[in-house]
Amino acid sequence: MLFKYCPLIFLFNLYVAGGIDMFFFHHGFNFLNDELNCTAVEKFNTSTRWIKQKIDNFNTKDGRVWKMRYFERLSFYKPNGPIYLFLGGEDEVCPLWAAKGIMYELAKETNGAMYVSEHRYYGKSIPLNGTDAEAFKYLSARQALADNANLLKTIKSKSQYKKSKVVVIGGSYPGNLAAWMRLLYPNLVDAALASSAPVLAKMDFYEYLVKVNDNYEQYGTKNCLATIRKIFKRYEKLMQSREGIEELKREENICEKCDMTLAENQHTFFMSKAYVFKNNSQNGTIEHIKNHCERLLNSSKTETTGENCTCYGLDAMNGLSVYDKNNTWNLPWTYQTCNEFGYFQTTSSYEQPFKNYIPLEFYIRICQKLFGPEFDEERGN
Repeated sequence: MLFKYCPLIFLFNLYVAGGIDMFFFHHGFNFLNDELNCTAVEKFNTSTRWIKQKIDNFNTKDGRVWKMRYFERLSFYKPNGPIYLFLGGEDEVCPLWAAKGIMYELAKETNGAMYVSEHRYYGKSIPLNGTDAEAFKYLSARQALADNANLLKTIKSKSQYKKSKVVVIGGSYPGNLAAWMRLLYPNLVDAALASSAPVLAKMDFYEYLVKVNDNYEQYGTKNCLATIRKIFKRYEKLMQSREGIEELKREENICEKCDMTLAENQHTFFMSKAYVFKNNSQNGTIEHIKNHCERLLNSSKTETTGENCTCYGLDAMNGLSVYDKNNTWNLPWTYQTCNEFGYFQTTSSYEQPFKNYIPLEFYIRICQKLFGPEFDEERGN
């Protein structure tokens, strides 16, 4: 039905595994940030611009405004050429996005103008300061879509763009935004390119780890998946007795003070151990998966990083502390998943190798601990 009503939305996949990882992991088109220094705007012939936006786009009585950042590059533009808007998502935007990649190639070929917008509450585009649910009250996809609509109206008001078509581009969550922009603002947006866009939001996103399972089965070395299952089955067995937990602590260099009899600490441990598999599936290559399999075949456990001991749990140093108050994306993005999307990668399916130690209830617990008791399962349905 989506294609019937919106024929100019193009959905395509750039990753080995689609989907979004909400906790302890981040991705998107923002992988480009790692390649060059994103602070050198002038290096990319890109100008930094600012536009006033309403804090609440849907309340005419609320006159409060804030400044949204965006980038502009007109190196290839000729009058009436298309306008390309690269939608920012759950991180700070980068002028590099107007210097390479799909938008750059399209603009070069079609004499287009390039713009990159920054999502509210990320990077330098902060409507309200604060880290609690009240501060994030105006953080939502619909508010962000309205921001981009206002930006496009401002851009289109310039005389040289009178006949210009508008194409919005995004990957992962911004891919959702691109598709939704075309659906909700068809008179403003002519086409959308949505890469790896998980447009079906659901609380229990068990399919994610099933896809990770499939990737290791398809691209890993012989017996790799069986080895993974064996390792996690052993973890499960060790968790079932105090003697086993002590053995696990020694093997995995878990801090003595860390109480691994607590369910939430066990959940955090399994989530942490599944991370590298998810990362390889989503952001890595087939070669990454093969190399990982080779290392696993010569070990009885997954990989442990660092020499210092680790404590697992929501109150431990690698638990809720990952939601650093100074982090520009983790906390607001977690709010969006708790409030709007879910996307929680659970182990509720048996078609994955990580046992059933990452339940939906664990994610709900994180949401409630961060934002309050009202962020329960009912909120996401």
